[in-house]
Amino acid sequence: MQFKNDIMIILVIALYTLREALRNRILWIALVFSVMGIGLASFIGDVALVEHEIVEVIFLAAAYRLCAVLVLMVLVISTLVREFNDKCLELYLSLTISRLIYFVGKMFGFFLVGALLAAIFGSVLLLYASTIDVVWWSVSLACELAIVAAVGVFCVMSFNQQIPSSFAASLIFYFMCRAADAIKLISTSDLIVHTTGASVMRNVIDTIVYVLPSLGRFTKTDWLAYGYSSEITAGISTLSPMLFIVLQTCIYVALISAATMIDFSRKNI
Repeated sequence: MQFKNDIMIILVIALYTLREALRNRILWIALVFSVMGIGLASFIGDVALVEHEIVEVIFLAAAYRLCAVLVLMVLVISTLVREFNDKCLELYLSLTISRLIYFVGKMFGFFLVGALLAAIFGSVLLLYASTIDVVWWSVSLACELAIVAAVGVFCVMSFNQQIPSSFAASLIFYFMCRAADAIKLISTSDLIVHTTGASVMRNVIDTIVYVLPSLGRFTKTDWLAYGYSSEITAGISTLSPMLFIVLQTCIYVALISAATMIDFSRKNI
């Protein structure tokens, strides 16, 4: 009976979080960016010399992914900071709700918002790519946004509800994860002089890349331009890209959430 009550409370908190996001006009923001993206993509496709449709879909996929990340990041950070400042969190915890139940409910709600953003942007991309490729792209974007949401919550707890520092840290983490593979490739280039300092720096970079999630393999534009199965047929990936993405999402969301919960449980509220 207690387990069922906890599940119901989690669902209520998650639905309330989703409702609050809709009240903050997140749906309208996504629709406005979708329309703006179509206009910009049409212009870029017209000025492209070759492969106009591929250029359009590549631009749209990159723009929509970045837009979804920024919108969700701002929403997560601002929502949590407002609940701390307005003493809403104290009100919730004064009821028969544990911190773990509240945390899981909020996280699940942010995951729903991320899935909604992925569905909206994916629906627009149906005009440019096949349905199956768009579905895989949207699922991958939802997984990427789940990691972004977990990082945003962690930064809010770690930086004592400071919006600028939390947003900056979340943004740096995201771009580091996105560029990790490229940074590692540059560090192993033969053009770099192999000195002691360079070797130490290369080892540091390898450690950072090993620890961070490989977001560079998430939500690839190649899936929309050349097909989701292009990596497997080309021999780039022997493991299904989506299986790798789901596994990484589960692992990193669990690790980040555990670290956040440890910090959250120690706060004096």
